[in-house]
Amino acid sequence: MGGTGRSGTTVVGDLLGLHQDIRTSVPIEIKFLANKSGLLQLVFGRDTPDIEKKIALLDLRSRLRRYKRKREKFKKIQVEFLDRIWNTWWDIDAPPPHGRGLQSGITKKQLEKLLATLIFELRINRVWAARRFMRNFISSQAAHRGQKYWVETTPLNIAQAERILKIFPNALFINMVRDPRDVIASLLTKNWGPTTPLEGIEWIQKRLIDAHHALRTIPAKQQITIALEDLAINNREQSYQALLTFLGLQDDPAMRAFFETELTPQAATSGRWKSEIASPEFLSAYAELEKRLAALD
Repeated sequence: MGGTGRSGTTVVGDLLGLHQDIRTSVPIEIKFLANKSGLLQLVFGRDTPDIEKKIALLDLRSRLRRYKRKREKFKKIQVEFLDRIWNTWWDIDAPPPHGRGLQSGITKKQLEKLLATLIFELRINRVWAARRFMRNFISSQAAHRGQKYWVETTPLNIAQAERILKIFPNALFINMVRDPRDVIASLLTKNWGPTTPLEGIEWIQKRLIDAHHALRTIPAKQQITIALEDLAINNREQSYQALLTFLGLQDDPAMRAFFETELTPQAATSGRWKSEIASPEFLSAYAELEKRLAALD
């Protein structure tokens, strides 16, 4: 599951996690899969500038130079990946469901063993190694009881959907969306991300465009887009049933109870942007954003 951030991924992860056939990751965002310097970059590399892609490999010397550059880049990303695992994602100073990081769902000894195997197997086949690592990580986490689905809610999962699909060809993607103006208003209450409404427009434009392009590569039967406003306010039952149908599951009493009592119109805070960020300057910039998004193919 993913989205722009502040779009309902956490609350819908909580909702799904109550179903007897679903288990959410612990913490609910493991972060190391899709985020910068994470597993996907370790496997597939960073985006390569177009000029480098067009280099003609005319001789052995050119091929050797390129191979050396790629190996050096891989080593650098590997160092960054392990550093981020232990110094950023292992211990996060935040309340649940994000804190206390990876340590809340797996022991250090288990993770060290999985990482050592991953680093060795990356030399054989990176996609295969990443698939084995993720499967072993999932089965090593607390509360593993062989549920049908394991759900991870880092927002960038959607922007990275094409790469995730290469590792897990049968993955299903839930794209959470929300009125971008409410997303921006919510972002500005946090100590990360944009600090002004206009910065928020630039921030969310990139997220929405990246998600749009990524989802174009995913088969229709493997993706669903759910608007938080529909699930919480406008089309509650229809959206709730759409989630269950997409996952091929029957309703669950605990999940239903959470939906009725916690995922409510009051909790969705829809329209907060009107009183918090609706300046003429912001509204003008947002109208231009809508035009740019509407022009996407």
